[in-house]
Amino acid sequence: MKPHKWAKEIKAWADGVEIEQRLYKYDGWTKWEVPKYNPTFYTDGAEFRIKPQPKKPQYLYVYFTGLAEVSLSTLNNLNQYELLGKIKLEVDDD
Repeated sequence: MKPHKWAKEIKAWADGVEIEQRLYKYDGWTKWEVPKYNPTFYTDGAEFRIKPQPKKPQYLYVYFTGLAEVSLSTLNNLNQYELLGKIKLEVDDD
């Protein structure tokens, strides 16, 4: 027997995971939203997905390494140098 089109999403929702849906309207797809009520996995013109979770932010750490030298590192434990600050990295995956 072939699994339901939204089997993965239905199982996740049953386990308490947040589901998002979007609907196809006359002018195209709506934005992804958490349904106000229970998701209707039988609705034509609807798509479902497991709500994406935010990714852990990534940083570049700025260290003073001597005289007028500054170094960037992805490591936050270069104890031999003075930590000046950190730069948050943002990546668009869409």
